[in-house]
Amino acid sequence: MNKENEEKLRRAQLMIAKEIKRICEKYDISYFLDSGSMLGAVRHNGFIPWDDDMDIGMCCDDYAKFISVAPAELDKKFFLDNYETNPKNPYVFSKVRLKGTTYIESIGNDAFEHNEIFVDVFPYYYISDNTTERKLEGMQMAFLAQAIMSKSGYKVWKGKGIKKRLKFLPTDIAGMVCTTRFLRGRVEQLYSRHSNTKMMGIQAGSCYGYWFFPERVLRKTIKHIFEGEMFSIPVEYDYFLKVAYGDYMKLPPENERVTHAIEYLDFGSVEIK
Repeated sequence: MNKENEEKLRRAQLMIAKEIKRICEKYDISYFLDSGSMLGAVRHNGFIPWDDDMDIGMCCDDYAKFISVAPAELDKKFFLDNYETNPKNPYVFSKVRLKGTTYIESIGNDAFEHNEIFVDVFPYYYISDNTTERKLEGMQMAFLAQAIMSKSGYKVWKGKGIKKRLKFLPTDIAGMVCTTRFLRGRVEQLYSRHSNTKMMGIQAGSCYGYWFFPERVLRKTIKHIFEGEMFSIPVEYDYFLKVAYGDYMKLPPENERVTHAIEYLDFGSVEIK
């Protein structure tokens, strides 16, 4: 991707994030820049230089409120994409998409009805305070999420060698033999299994083993600059980022500064401000 398209993509994602923020502020919904977006805000006051996406997190109750109001509240330029609004959606979280654009990753499915530029919105749900139980449930959630993606035509192993292909063979088989209704039902059971535990976590693929935090870390937020705009991040961002990335202020080696493998990107006739 050339520099011009890279900058344009980031502006498009920022447009979406600002719309999410607008709705959250209107309805008193707590949110925070998540994952690499939080790291980018703290370390770079914006996007990580080699990053090409934006992530927003919400505790489960705020997430439920957001997805209940967003379909009607979003500007007509945007679309809330999740299983409730799009039965062919392959994720266990939501995306807010910019209509009229196209963004296809090499591991994705170009036949999806919705392949627009997006910002991810992740729910943080209550998880077990027991270490062993938490790990087992995390493995189940990761397996179910991968099976749903596989059933939808995702090939997360694509281009990563035979070992990666074999690793995801069980989820591919589960995706073939299980109905979407069954897989989604199991996901909902895991999401709702616990309430008011001390820890909250996210379905984040291989991150299930460590990507969880005390509830207090996610509930209290402060404003921080990101690409010239003010967004919320946790007050205890230092705790979050150390869990997620270790020595997060240290830049990774150049060979680890990777982006998503984008197969096709098109902005259509959309005005990207």
